[in-house]
Amino acid sequence: MKRTDLAVELTTETEQKGVSLTDAEYEGIKVTDVTVAKQGAALIGKPAGRYITLHCEDQDKYRCALALAHYLEELLKPAAKWEQVMVAGLGNESITPDSLGAKTVRRIPATAHLAQTEEFSQLGLRPVVVLETGVMAQTGIESTDRLKYIADSLLPAAVIAVDSLACTDFSRLGTTIQLTDSGIAPGSGVGGSRKPLNSAVMGTKVIAVGVPTVIDLDSITDEAEGAMMVTPRDIDVIIRRHAEIISLGINSALNPTLSPAEIEQLIF
Repeated sequence: MKRTDLAVELTTETEQKGVSLTDAEYEGIKVTDVTVAKQGAALIGKPAGRYITLHCEDQDKYRCALALAHYLEELLKPAAKWEQVMVAGLGNESITPDSLGAKTVRRIPATAHLAQTEEFSQLGLRPVVVLETGVMAQTGIESTDRLKYIADSLLPAAVIAVDSLACTDFSRLGTTIQLTDSGIAPGSGVGGSRKPLNSAVMGTKVIAVGVPTVIDLDSITDEAEGAMMVTPRDIDVIIRRHAEIISLGINSALNPTLSPAEIEQLIF
């Protein structure tokens, strides 16, 4: 079984069957844009939606962040620039390959509590709520249930979820970023069965952003004995680099009037 979170890895033979794929470039970053219709969803086993893959290997972090911000703004439409957005970091911070969500959201300033101040409106900021969900083994609560409870109270225009992913191609491991408006099923890439985090469950737009940090050997060889996950030797460097890229991209998309220095001042 091919166990991957990346739609781009499942489209080779299905481009004429409800799955369309186009290649583009933005700020010098190669971009693969996959659109999955209902028919294609059944064929490749991924929910219908748009899956955008940024190929960031050896690319400048700032240009990668600009590309991410550009496509994130596209996926956020038609949400107005003043509407509240919730950003959630999924995963387990104690396990390095699964710590991307937590490391990323700690670099995103929460601004929703400042929305009533005069300076907030003058700067044209968007109210942002930031959460770390942890994992069910730590909290005893499904990440989706926790976010759903809060979203039902705050009614955000969108939820952006950041998580580590799985892939099957070593060339994409730690080098690509996927954005999708189809949401995410936490842990699905590594055989988990957690409740999906998507618009049908949350009642609002859900955008998932992730980086493949592991490969399940069962997906690429018949010789693996039992479940075995492989991660790069320099995974700590990969997580730190992509946490910086994704947080800068999200900050640029949500609050473009803030400079990097101003963002740092708002992070506690």
